[in-house]
Amino acid sequence: MKKTKIIMLSLFILISLILPLLSISACSKPDGGSGEIENNNNDSQGDLPDSNEAGEDATEEPFPEPDVPEKDFKGVDFNVLYPFWGAFETQLFGDEETSAGTELDDAIWKRNKKIEDQVNIKFNTTVLGQRGEDTIKKIMPAVKKSVMAGDGSYDLVFIHPMCDLNAFASSQLIRNWNKMPYVDLSKPYWNQSLSDTLAINNILLFAANDMIIPSPTAIFFNKKILQEYNMDNPYEFVRNGTWTWDKFLQMAKQVTKDLNGDGIYDKNDLYGLGILLDGSGMIAMMHSCDQYITKRNEDGKPELDIMSDKLISLIDKIYDIVWNGNQTYTWDLSVWDSIESREEMDNFFPQGHSLFRINSPGTGASKELRAMEVDFGILPYPKYNEAQKDYISLNHAGLMCVPQDVKDVDMVGIVCELLGAESLRYTIPAYFDVLLTHKGVRDDDSLEMMKIIFDNVVYDFGYNYSNFTNMAYIVPRIIEQKSTDVASFYERNSGVAQKDLDSAYKNIIKYEDLDF
Repeated sequence: MKKTKIIMLSLFILISLILPLLSISACSKPDGGSGEIENNNNDSQGDLPDSNEAGEDATEEPFPEPDVPEKDFKGVDFNVLYPFWGAFETQLFGDEETSAGTELDDAIWKRNKKIEDQVNIKFNTTVLGQRGEDTIKKIMPAVKKSVMAGDGSYDLVFIHPMCDLNAFASSQLIRNWNKMPYVDLSKPYWNQSLSDTLAINNILLFAANDMIIPSPTAIFFNKKILQEYNMDNPYEFVRNGTWTWDKFLQMAKQVTKDLNGDGIYDKNDLYGLGILLDGSGMIAMMHSCDQYITKRNEDGKPELDIMSDKLISLIDKIYDIVWNGNQTYTWDLSVWDSIESREEMDNFFPQGHSLFRINSPGTGASKELRAMEVDFGILPYPKYNEAQKDYISLNHAGLMCVPQDVKDVDMVGIVCELLGAESLRYTIPAYFDVLLTHKGVRDDDSLEMMKIIFDNVVYDFGYNYSNFTNMAYIVPRIIEQKSTDVASFYERNSGVAQKDLDSAYKNIIKYEDLDF
């Protein structure tokens, strides 16, 4: 199991802040499922110290200060490029500190200002595209144009985790993070799990530090519906190791109701689950079962490792919950073509139309969910079975890369190191404050669940280097086709998938002969 370590210190910081206030329900309910779930949100956020000072004051563990030299870069612009996409819209850079901003907005501003003052730079961001456009595909051409011209337009670039990684590698547009000066990837604010997964022969072209908040897929549940259907406490299933896909599906199947009595199940009724069929949430179902697209052979080369009895069994289970009965409401990719459809999907769970929602616990989701009148909880993705050791979540967060033609590579290394450290100090604690506080009170149970989720975030070479090809989408594509024929799907797509893996491997190892 490759586990991420980038937020563990921040979780320790956050837990240290609230530990005197906690009364973990695991201690009070040793008998497992109680038949009802209590509202454990008893601790006011106002009782807590400022989370943005947590990294400095709240723990006896020394903060992992970055080992960088004192530098004055004379007020030069530090140029950052990223697409208008997902969490990048809200989690990378802020403009100013205002009373209207969230805790996370303020933390981002404080982090940026501190770094700007420390090394005398000015962050200058270029955001490509706007909502509704395919913005993620604009980044690679922009970097290529700059590198071919040799103008050093960008110092740091953020990309989608599945888009154009091999194209970046094949054109040798970016640098090896393991050759970046002043970057210490062993520090806790860098993601070591990603390094283990995407690095080949010590060549790591894409990295992530705490500036990119992890984006694992989680299960959100409506506590009111849970009580109305007299279901057991799912937190206890997680704690005692029995939170499996079978348990999840069993609970979801219990909830289905034609609310308006018109005999038609549509967006106005009640379901166990609402789900986007072709989304990242369904991709991550496979990884939650400890099943990956690729593995490394004895030479370290990625090879397909996806065809298994476990995958076949999982798809049978998902097919059953989606297509048999009226317990699941679905959206397909056409939802992105209409603002009205997107709003319907975003509001479906907050307006109480489903027991469960599958979503990444990002700031966008938390904003919608915290506005709910009804209380909700957060759970990790279920395990394949009780014998599986960990609850595993695939990370859908973006990645960082450094263009080959940067003008001052020392400056880039220093600033990237500072961004990681100061994000650990400021933005990660603020992120958890925003996510876990609902109507002024903190959900201690969900804090416990989030620690489980973030302790077991993983990557997959076959996912990240897939460039959206079918093999990475094997679960949603088969389910969307109302099929369970895994063997035929694999036969049609495995040749192209392995060819792409071979290409990525060859392009990466070419960096062995390069100085960057």
